[in-house]
Amino acid sequence: MAAIAAEGGAPGRRAMTTSAWTYGRWVSRPAQNRSERTFFRFLDAAEGLLSRRNWHEVSVQEIVRRADASVGSFYNRFVDKTALLRCLDSRLGQECEQTVSALVGELEACPALIDEAPGMMVSLFMRLCTERSGVIRALDMAQKMSEPGDFSGLGPSFDAAADRIGELLAAEHTVLKAHSGADVAQALRESFWLTREMLLYHPPAKPADALHRSLLRHFYASLQD
Repeated sequence: MAAIAAEGGAPGRRAMTTSAWTYGRWVSRPAQNRSERTFFRFLDAAEGLLSRRNWHEVSVQEIVRRADASVGSFYNRFVDKTALLRCLDSRLGQECEQTVSALVGELEACPALIDEAPGMMVSLFMRLCTERSGVIRALDMAQKMSEPGDFSGLGPSFDAAADRIGELLAAEHTVLKAHSGADVAQALRESFWLTREMLLYHPPAKPADALHRSLLRHFYASLQD
C-alpha cells in the first residue's frame, strides 16, 4: 500500500520511467529520462503546494520555483496549469488502482487476512483523504466547474479497484459471502465518499481510531439497507 501512503510532495517519489504512460491525453511522454524526471518534479511541486493552499491560489511561477525549473520548461510540458491538474488527476487514479490491486494480491496470497480487508480499505481511505487532501479538494472543485468527465481519473480507477476487491470479498469473506460483488463494491464506494466528506470538509472531533470504527460500522450497515 506504499503508493498512496507515500508522503505527498516528496521530491522524485514517482519518477516511473519504466511504467505505462498514463498522461497521454494531456502530455506526450518525454523522450529522455531527464525530461521525464522534470515532469514528475512539476507534479510533486504542485501537490506539495496544494497541501497548504487552494488550487486557484497556486501560480505557475510558484510551481516552477518549487520544482527548481524554468517557466519555459513548464510550458514545454503543459499547455497551462489546468493540464497539470489533469495529470495529477490521472496520477491519483493510477496510484489508487495500483494500491488496491496490490492489496488484492496480498489477500489472495494470504487468505487468512481476507476477513480484515474491509478495515484495511477504511484505513486506506483515511490515509488517502489525509495525505492527498489538497489534490482531492482541487479535483473536486475542478469537477464542479468543468464538463462532465473532464476530471475523472480517480473515479473510473477507483471503481475498477472497488469492483475487483468487491468480487474477492463476496467470494471469500466470512460475513460478506451473503452479498454480491457489486453490492460490496458499492458499499466500499459509499465508505470512501463518507470518508472524503468527513475528513476534507467536516473534520470530526473524534480521534482517528474512533473514526475508523465508525466508518467500518457504516460499511457493514450499508450492506443491510
